[in-house]
Amino acid sequence: MRVPEAVQQQEKKERALLVGFATSSQDRWREMDSLEELEQLARTAGAEVFEKILQIREKPDPSYLLGRGKVQEIRRIVETFGLDLVIVNRELSPSQHRNLEAAIGVKVIDRTELILDIFAQHARTAEAKIQVELAQLEYRLSKLVGRGTELSRLGGGIGTRGPGEKKLEIDRRRIEDRIAFLRRKLRDIERTRALQRKRRQHIFKVSLVGYTNTGKSTLMNQLTRAGVLVEDQLFATLDAVTRVLYHPDRRIRIVLSDTVGFIENLPHHLVASFRATLGVVQEADLLAHVVDVSHPRLEERMAVVEQVLEEIGVARKPRIVVFNKLDLLLETGLLERLRERYPDSVFVSALTGEGLDTLLARIYHHAERYFARQYPEAREVRP
Repeated sequence: MRVPEAVQQQEKKERALLVGFATSSQDRWREMDSLEELEQLARTAGAEVFEKILQIREKPDPSYLLGRGKVQEIRRIVETFGLDLVIVNRELSPSQHRNLEAAIGVKVIDRTELILDIFAQHARTAEAKIQVELAQLEYRLSKLVGRGTELSRLGGGIGTRGPGEKKLEIDRRRIEDRIAFLRRKLRDIERTRALQRKRRQHIFKVSLVGYTNTGKSTLMNQLTRAGVLVEDQLFATLDAVTRVLYHPDRRIRIVLSDTVGFIENLPHHLVASFRATLGVVQEADLLAHVVDVSHPRLEERMAVVEQVLEEIGVARKPRIVVFNKLDLLLETGLLERLRERYPDSVFVSALTGEGLDTLLARIYHHAERYFARQYPEAREVRP
């Protein structure tokens, strides 16, 4: 049976070249690590990664970000190997984006656009779809505003007349109207959440937070049998999932929530748009910060998570640091150093179940203290 050409084109993966930019040789290794993460992001989005290249340059070129010679080199690679896409590991200005596409001859996207695309693919619920669309529109609006400023500076003449500027203004108004509509819908969702929170006053709320792909969903499934999607992909979970976590004393009621993972240079549009989902983090009584103990830059990733928690106003909440993926740890010396540096942390393997009893005991201890202090009357009422 002959496969229709349209289906063949749909199944074909875009072949991508990944481009990094570092300002010094010292910054090179950090950027190489970031390019590894960009490769994971690209594969998650459905691209086939051809190669990764890095330019070290003291200052970014205002027109292209990259040097002109590097841009020509990229064009030759794209033409020689028939690539479809170039992904730049920085956020590009409107002019840089346009100039690179014109010079290279294929579609160029930046890191932010790639993350937004992944979020769009993984959005399942109506709420997640609203949040992703809002983030995409706000990002697109920022690009339109930039282009609009450039066009207005041209001051008329050949190439500046016609519908271009007028169409830009129409696009901007449509986007702004849509953004206002989506924000109203999210405010409605937040009001509904506020009512739900009132009904959960006598429940101890625990939220799993952490860098993306640290095993939060696997941990959630192990602790609550939640059936949360588990994939070796970044941002597999976008919607907050909440399940009951049973305490031996049935009068102590606990819920556990799994949330969207964080990432380095997470676009601010996404943080703002996902405030409704991140509301479960804001209302939590205890945060469990899940860390991939096998990752070579684990402390840098922990700092990224701390920065996002600070941004959403929950940095002072009680927390347990949970070092996960113990089954992948090869360096035993690292374990001792982490235990010394984070004495109140817990070491677990969500995959094998190792250490989960210790983690549960810690959560139960926090819940018991919380109920005794905050809601002594709840101890007398059976659910």
